[in-house]
Amino acid sequence: MHIINIYMKGFIKTLKKLFKQKKGFTLIELLVVIGILGILAAALVATIDPFEQLNKAQDANVKNTLVELVDANIRYYTTHQALPWNDSANVNATGCTALAAGISAGTSALGAMPCIRTLVADSELKDSVTTVGNILKQIVLVGTSTDVTACFKPVSKADRNASDVTWSASASTDNTCPNQTGTCYWCSR
Repeated sequence: MHIINIYMKGFIKTLKKLFKQKKGFTLIELLVVIGILGILAAALVATIDPFEQLNKAQDANVKNTLVELVDANIRYYTTHQALPWNDSANVNATGCTALAAGISAGTSALGAMPCIRTLVADSELKDSVTTVGNILKQIVLVGTSTDVTACFKPVSKADRNASDVTWSASASTDNTCPNQTGTCYWCSR
């Protein structure tokens, strides 16, 4: 037992020495670690490109709205046997039927299109779609009396170079797409 006490006293002395030593980091060590973390953060930001990510999110939002709009027109056609701009029985026809020539020619930007109100009144679209005016302004509607296509010009580099961005603004196939110039459109029929 005496031998254990001697070893324990020695061990306790060693522990006391360890605990009496300085604790913490020196200023130099702290600055080096902060510098390394800064370099890693800068490399991460350069790799991710946050502006491109924001543009991709904006493009996804426009795509969703665009597909929803095309689907709403198809549902409207199914129940009324005419698209909103060609429906003589359209109770909200004010301004919508006047756009038929522009839509048929493929020149109608949606902006504040009265046909949206027709689709909302017919419960084909939610009322909240009228609050996304900036998104609607990016969509070009192309159609005939029995067909509808909606297109938009992608903002992000990734979406501009995607293999399904092969349309012109009039919804015809453009053989020069995809490209970096941003003249090509993504369309949904």
